[in-house]
Amino acid sequence: MMEVGSSVRSKNGRVAVSADGQIPEALLRLLFGEQPDGAADAADGGDHAGRYHALLQRAVCAASMGGSYVAVAHAERFMLLGRPEGSSTCYRLVSVGGDAALPGETVTALYCMDIYAPAPAQQARPGSPPLCVVAGYSTGHVRVFSAYGRLLMAHQLHPQPVLRIRLRMPLQDQRAAPAQPAAPDDVEEMCLTYADGTMVCVNGQSLYLALRLCLNEALAGEADAPALQYKKWAFDLGVSSVADAVSYGPAAGADPLALLAKGAATSDPLPPDATARFLVAPRHGEAAFGVFMTSEDAATSFSAAAIAGKVAAKVTGAVLSIAMSYFWRGGDGGGGGGDGSGAEAAGPGGAHRTEQGTPVPCVFAVRDSPRKVLDISLAPAQRGLAALTDSLGRVLLFDLESCEVVHMLKGLRGSQCAWLETQHGVYVVVCAAARGVVEVYELAQMERPLASVNVGPGWALHQCPAQPLGGSLLVGPGGSERRAALPLLASCMLLNSRGQTAQISIVL
Repeated sequence: MMEVGSSVRSKNGRVAVSADGQIPEALLRLLFGEQPDGAADAADGGDHAGRYHALLQRAVCAASMGGSYVAVAHAERFMLLGRPEGSSTCYRLVSVGGDAALPGETVTALYCMDIYAPAPAQQARPGSPPLCVVAGYSTGHVRVFSAYGRLLMAHQLHPQPVLRIRLRMPLQDQRAAPAQPAAPDDVEEMCLTYADGTMVCVNGQSLYLALRLCLNEALAGEADAPALQYKKWAFDLGVSSVADAVSYGPAAGADPLALLAKGAATSDPLPPDATARFLVAPRHGEAAFGVFMTSEDAATSFSAAAIAGKVAAKVTGAVLSIAMSYFWRGGDGGGGGGDGSGAEAAGPGGAHRTEQGTPVPCVFAVRDSPRKVLDISLAPAQRGLAALTDSLGRVLLFDLESCEVVHMLKGLRGSQCAWLETQHGVYVVVCAAARGVVEVYELAQMERPLASVNVGPGWALHQCPAQPLGGSLLVGPGGSERRAALPLLASCMLLNSRGQTAQISIVL
């Protein structure tokens, strides 16, 4: 078992796992209460610390960019913890959230969302992290809190439990040249996966502007807090629940003549002009997983003009530049108004009248009963890959563009996957918790692991976001427009049932 401050290396010295922090038992007591549930009590023979460890193993957790902050949730409450500072090895409490929950609600999903802030705004409030915690609940409510636990907004966009919250970023030119050009209408979005196989994709620009207004204390707590523009999708599953689902955006732009030639020469069923594409893992049925695509567009939920005036009056500088490109660009763009049939705006604590999602058909499925995909981990945006873990102890590397399984790893039952990048390569990290082993595979050489590290049982793997909300938006006038922030290299971290955290690094 690793101790905080220690490091374990693989036998070949290529991978190091370093334990860098500890969640104090006092904070676990604050989260779980003085008397955890009886099941955990019986399982640990009355050991007080052991009960907390058992509950922490089942808790909902999320990490921020670079692992600077960790959010942990139990029942209706969550804590945001900051990385140890100075000579301390203990995580510090930043905030506790949960007062906004309704009776009987529990937190089912968390996301630590860093918010892009122009340099002057960052300097204006030193020590105030531009970070929000997005919490999804068993009732379908989604609430966004500031780093200090203040409720900024609340919406119920679908009345089913929220399974996962992700921030999907569009493809953009950066370290590696993409295999395909970016789709011209691709925008960042917050994707909410619901237990019944519904996905809500919230437009990242509308979310960014709404949160910037709330964080600036312009609208937080007002009855007319800004609505969110979103699209709702319903997968044609034939079953009533999913284990996971991800959106990977519209098909990349391509030469129409090339598409015509391809159509004449092949029976490829994948629509080259898909406006939305999803990878879905149903809980039941014959399919282990499937690809869902549509060339139709879902109706948006509100007219962007509803908050345009407030934005123009209350933001300045780079944020105003982003707002202008969103609200006043030509055509209906991303701020279009849809047909007006969507939900009404909801302020903090409010609710929505929900609508049916736009159906999305399945265009490709892998039927291999009894195999079931349990979790999907998307690679950094420019890679076009996903790592899938299944119920038979396999890890599948799936090419999202060709819809092919390009590699399969076996003997990894109960494992988790994440992605790691360096300046020199891309790696798939696999944590086999039952075996107490972390294996790292270089993307270019998946036949055997680059290295394997014994870390002991009880560790869980968490992907850290690589880019803040608003990072892909355009700032600057006219021809000098640029992306607000380039993504960081992909990183991940480990958290075990004893409250210890660890970083994984490649030793070059």
